This record gives sequence, structure tokens and C-alpha cells, in this order.
Amino acid sequence: MMAAGIAAADVTFSGTANFGYNDTDHKTGESVGAAFSDLDLNIGFSQELNNGFTAGASVELDYADANQGNDISASDALVSLTNGESGIYYGDTDHAAENAWTAVGSMDNDSFRDADGEMVTRADMTFGGAKIGISLGDDSNYTVTAASGSTPAVKGNEKDYISLGISGSAGAFSYALAHQNANTLWLDGDNNTAPSQLATTGVRVSTTLGGATVALGYAKNDNGGSTGIEVSYPMGALTTTASYVQEGATGAENNWDVKFVYAADAVGLTVATDESQDWNVDVSYEMGNGLSLFVGADDGGEDTYAGVSYDLGGGASLLASYANDNSNNDDDDEVGAKDYKEGMTFQLSFAF
Repeated sequence: MMAAGIAAADVTFSGTANFGYNDTDHKTGESVGAAFSDLDLNIGFSQELNNGFTAGASVELDYADANQGNDISASDALVSLTNGESGIYYGDTDHAAENAWTAVGSMDNDSFRDADGEMVTRADMTFGGAKIGISLGDDSNYTVTAASGSTPAVKGNEKDYISLGISGSAGAFSYALAHQNANTLWLDGDNNTAPSQLATTGVRVSTTLGGATVALGYAKNDNGGSTGIEVSYPMGALTTTASYVQEGATGAENNWDVKFVYAADAVGLTVATDESQDWNVDVSYEMGNGLSLFVGADDGGEDTYAGVSYDLGGGASLLASYANDNSNNDDDDEVGAKDYKEGMTFQLSFAF
């Protein structure tokens, strides 16, 4: 990363570059060897103003695929004005409800809309120990293509979908309240599904009892309510988290999850399962001299993966991995906890 001063402002540049070879078409699982590359450049601007305010802006420039003729695309643009107690954000920022909310277990009815391509205006302020946020969404400049969603290519048409988020603490308790109004946004086929269009309200509270963190939560939309409890308890290098959610919708099954995370010295282990037996295991081992090994299984054992990475220093690393997506239902680089590409991959990466 490097920084430069322009008219007393701070301008920062950072980025990543990857190139490598992969031997599998992730959509079909067929053997098709091809080189790949991507380059990301992040630019940030910051300027201290009077009265303790700071003006900021940032954008990411993306150049993907091994093709010199490709255009450079801009994403994640954000403009902000902040101080220690408040802030205004416009662009790629969370909706207020999403920013405040954390699910208690696997809730079916807490689908607060993800900011994913649309422009969001959010104002935050702190009042009486509570952080209060309100946001307004605008998808009128965002086009859903037939390739990314189930609808024909069409622009969104809403500028007034609102959400509210409140979070804070009172004594030994932490709390959060989130609400969003209903909207008719076109789904983008990515992070948002049909329930994210519904009017949704959620409330949660958590505290620490005997070393364990206990959280209670309730979320409700037009499909029904979800009532959840979650307990997380650390015991040395091992942390155990268990949750149970009672679903109020007709015919809905209640959800439970158990997760074990172990981290000590060079070994890391995560084991998780839920009511549908969709278990996963991820093991990491630092072998020394910059070498690390990763092995795991995901989606109830349907997907398996293994990889070894070598830290070259200075932000550079080498990776060799193999991943099997049994149903070919994962995206190009999303197999397992390490987001490996399907098949055999060799990759050289740089971070600047």
C-alpha cells in the first residue's frame, strides 16, 4: 500500500493480483484447462474537515480474466462524512437493518435485504449509548441481467425502500433492533432471495453468564416468526456454539446447529453440523517455514478439498489446491471454507 498527499488530503492505493492455472470447468465438472487472472485496485481518499468531521471516498477497480481486451469495471464506490459520533454514507454500504442485525442461530424469517449492487444512503448517530441508523435504498441505476437473475434484463425502479437499525448496550446486556419496509426490488440472483423483499422486524439481546455468551432473538416477516437461542462457550483453545430456532410458519421445521472451533499453536479445526445433517469439517496446519496445509469437507461430505500454500513474503504467496464439487453447484471460487476453485489449481498471488 502507498499513500500520497494531495492538497492536504490522504490518498491511498492498495490491491491484489492473482494469476494461475485451473483444469476444470466449474459449471459442468469437465476437464478444461485454462489460465486465469484478476487484478483489483482499491483507491481511498480522506480529508479532515473542521469541527472534527472527516470526508472520505473509496472505489475498487477490477480487471478480470486473462484477456487484454477486457474493460476495467468499477465497484464498491462509497462517499462518507463522519465524526466520532455520527456519519453519512452513500454508495456501497450496508442497509441500516443489515448493519445492526446478527441472527440468533439459523433463522428462516430474518432475511434483511443485502446491499448488493444498489446505491444506499445511510445516516448513523449515537444517542444515549445507542447507535441509531436509518437508510434509504435506490436501485434505479442497477440493471438485473438475465444471466444473474431469473428475470429478463431490467432496471430497478425504487428509490424509497427504508430500513432502521438500533444497537447498543445497557448494563451487562447488548441489544439490537432492526426493521425494513416491504419493497418490490428485482432480485439479483446473488445475496437476496424473495424473503428479502418482505417487511421484516427483528430484535435480539445477549449477555455473558458464567463465561458463556447467551443470545435470544426473534424475527418476523409475512412468512411467520423465528424464535432463537444461542450459547457460545470457550474452554481454552476450544469454543463450542449451539443454537436452536423454533419456526412459526406452518409446516416449517425447527432449526438447530452445533459448531466446534479449536485453535492452538499450528493446528486449527472447525466442525459444524445442523438439523439437515449438512455437516462440514475444515482442518488447517502450519507446517513451518511459510508452508500451510488445508483439508476439509463441506455440504455433508458432497464437496472435498485440500490445498497447500507457501508464503513468499512481501504479500506474495503460492497455492496448489484440489477441490471436488460433487454437484457442480458452487461458483467458480467458492468450494469449501477456503473458497477454492473446482479441480486442480496452481496460483500465484500478490497483495500490495
